[in-house]
Amino acid sequence: EVYRMMLTNMNDQQKLEVTVRLAKVVLGGALETNGDLSAVCKLPPQDIHPNEEDYYTKKTCPKRLESAMHVLTDTFAILKSSHIKVGHKSSVDPEQDDDHLEQTGAKVDQRNLYKTSLLNKISRKHLMETIIPILRNLKTVLESSRSPFLKDLMHYLGYIFRSFKAEVKEHLASDPTLLQELEYDFRKHRQRETSSGKYVRIADDDVRK
Repeated sequence: EVYRMMLTNMNDQQKLEVTVRLAKVVLGGALETNGDLSAVCKLPPQDIHPNEEDYYTKKTCPKRLESAMHVLTDTFAILKSSHIKVGHKSSVDPEQDDDHLEQTGAKVDQRNLYKTSLLNKISRKHLMETIIPILRNLKTVLESSRSPFLKDLMHYLGYIFRSFKAEVKEHLASDPTLLQELEYDFRKHRQRETSSGKYVRIADDDVRK
């Protein structure tokens, strides 16, 4: 709830900056040879236990490793949130009355559409060229330790795949195994939404060029 409130008050440029920074600093940091984030990702599953109060805790876990677990958990939660996506509409300023919005709306909307389109292209470039390579490498680490964080990573990759299917397919052409996993998860996701009556068509391009 706190993160959602923070994200809804960010503009698109801030969302983009937060996304890239979290991916590089936190997820990229987990790929380093040492450090708490790296150590957490290498913990075997029997040392990490989910419960209702804390997503991940470790028995007799050093405080710094427990903190690192929460950092990873929160990072994936933020990155998977629809509110951090460029173009996601934030709430309207309640202090702006209808007359003011009507007078300035057309001019502001035109500028915002152009800026959103530009930031959306930059966001995709970062996702494909920076974030997905980090996720692929981190996936290898998490698989080798059978870490529960692998589930969070795959959920985030699935979110990216559903949002930018064509681009992800192109960038994962050299990794057919991962691509098959994502396509399988995508089909299962559609089946669940269709069966629950909540299916919403996700276009390959959220913002038309």
